[in-house]
Amino acid sequence: MNSTIKDIAQKLNISTSTVSRALNGNYGVHPKTMEKVMAAAREMNYVPNLGAKQLVGKGSNLIGFFIPEVNWEARPDGVISLLPHMNPALQEHGKDVLIFSVPPFSYVQGRLGEWIAMRGLEGCIFETYFTDEHPIVQDALDLDIPSINFSGALGPRCSFVQSDNYEGGVSGGKYLLEQGHRCIGYVNGPPHLSICKQRYAGFCAAFAEAGLHYETDLLENGDFTGTSGGHAAMELVLRRPDITAIMFASDLMAMGAIRTLQAAGRRIPEDISILGYDGKVFSAYSSPPLTTLMHQSSLIGTRAAEMLIDLLHGGTGKGEFVSPSLVVRESAACITK
Repeated sequence: MNSTIKDIAQKLNISTSTVSRALNGNYGVHPKTMEKVMAAAREMNYVPNLGAKQLVGKGSNLIGFFIPEVNWEARPDGVISLLPHMNPALQEHGKDVLIFSVPPFSYVQGRLGEWIAMRGLEGCIFETYFTDEHPIVQDALDLDIPSINFSGALGPRCSFVQSDNYEGGVSGGKYLLEQGHRCIGYVNGPPHLSICKQRYAGFCAAFAEAGLHYETDLLENGDFTGTSGGHAAMELVLRRPDITAIMFASDLMAMGAIRTLQAAGRRIPEDISILGYDGKVFSAYSSPPLTTLMHQSSLIGTRAAEMLIDLLHGGTGKGEFVSPSLVVRESAACITK
């Protein structure tokens, strides 16, 4: 059974109002007292009763948006582009977003409960990097707080909405096959990530639907950086000189490959067609402009907000997939060999 504010107050021999103000991060509470309250809350497994707060009209109307605190070349910042679409839909219901930058590798399990209590969060939204296996998402599931994620985690009070990565892989494979390519390389991201598994599985399915077998020596793995994309592309063309096209699991890897291949004397798309994935804004400004599979950010962002509002009003968790769209530019073309 979870402890209450009254239990914490009795343990520390202080007033319940002081405990409440400390848990909500209000001014006027001595830092040492706040530290003692937070320590006791962790020890006693205190969970804020968000439903009761809302029933008495004391809801904060704040939604926590949790993003990973990283400094990589390939930052997992895709969901940031959804904010302009999520915010208006949330604000229609009087909700505002509070952003939390979380070190993904040093997150301490249980901290989410503290943040919820201190800020009075009514719901949470988790960036794609925080998968269903990450401890912060596990905390959200255990706390039963209304939550939205973009990586497939599902629970009674947790919904997800995401681009259909499998369908995107199918679309990319079909497009290159329709352009006459048969020897097609594929550069995946980290293979343990679910989105990478789904994109590659869809790509292979496109070959199966065409009655073709995909050769595994046409596969390389990268890490979503441009450097890894360039390295993987060179490994493929050196191993298989007959390659006429390469699909990448991210735009940044594809753009890195374009630069590396061009420096090696390969023409894009005359010698090798390049297809990216993600539909990043900057992909239109590569040379040549990148053909890519684009997430429908406006629809995903709006649906994320709508699904969270539904959870806040007593709805149950559900999952939705949104089909990506193919953006044809100049980096991929019909086979000329």
